[in-house]
Amino acid sequence: MPTSSKNAPSHLTSSQLDALTVRWEEWEAEATSPGRRTGRARLHLVFLLVRYAGLRLGEALDLPVRAIDCATGMVRVRGSAPRSVLLPLIAMRTIRRIATLPEAAQPNFLRMDQGFVRKQFYAVAASLDLPPALAGPRALRYSRGLELLRQHVPLPLVQKFLGQQSAAQLDAFLRFSDGEAGRVLRAQRAMPDNENIIVGLVSRMDVGLRMVEVEATAFSGLKLVSLCPPPLAARLELHENQVVSARILPEGVALASGRERPQISAANVLPATVRAVHRDRCETFVLLTLADGTPLHAAPETLALDKLHLREGASVYALIPARQVTLLPE
Repeated sequence: MPTSSKNAPSHLTSSQLDALTVRWEEWEAEATSPGRRTGRARLHLVFLLVRYAGLRLGEALDLPVRAIDCATGMVRVRGSAPRSVLLPLIAMRTIRRIATLPEAAQPNFLRMDQGFVRKQFYAVAASLDLPPALAGPRALRYSRGLELLRQHVPLPLVQKFLGQQSAAQLDAFLRFSDGEAGRVLRAQRAMPDNENIIVGLVSRMDVGLRMVEVEATAFSGLKLVSLCPPPLAARLELHENQVVSARILPEGVALASGRERPQISAANVLPATVRAVHRDRCETFVLLTLADGTPLHAAPETLALDKLHLREGASVYALIPARQVTLLPE
């Protein structure tokens, strides 16, 4: 039964979200007639778009199924906050199945009354004794934002993912669940060494004699290439469309000045802007912002940087060899 404790979380935990996702799968499968199965499939797809793509309920209901690229998992959202959103593989298995229904080819396949859809969200959650306030479309959408923050997706990219374009929208997210997003951000700022973590999907793999080259595409479209030893690739069970985290130590990031892309052998040559610089006699600590808004920390040697004349606002390139990008399991 729902708890009334003052210490109870005001958002769904990861285990509750997983249980609710499984319950939606079961609820659709329990339909006893073809018409009811189609109706429940429509509602299930709306749930997945809110749960994993972070869409507003109105955006999900207005979305034609053809706007979902079932090969790549990319969803193209139109309207007042147009954006492209990458869906995880775990969601695409069910979405591909629903998208193959003959009825899904209709442009208004997901067009339903918002009040009716909300009642269905609450009803499915009630079967798990989850209160409506935690399992409605808005709460699920913000819970997705919290998931991304915990995966070290930068706040500006989470804003883009959720289609937040105003200070009021950001404030509502930060105040959600008694300020849980703020607590996550503060905990991450306390991490040692300003570790760089970028989350994305495996978009390409090439197997060589001694290494596996893996390209990961972040939620923003940023691409990173990693060289992964075969034993690690096997342990991670790497495959295309898998969610992975890429870790880059600040010491592994070299810098080059100028606006023209340097000719260099590093696999990852990323345009960036200098946001902050701290120098001492041995190391220079630099905070960069990549073109997609991702923050990146670099800690190059001071002596080698003297001729770059780094300053805030300067355009540089972050040079990251593929061997400096370490893949981590999700």
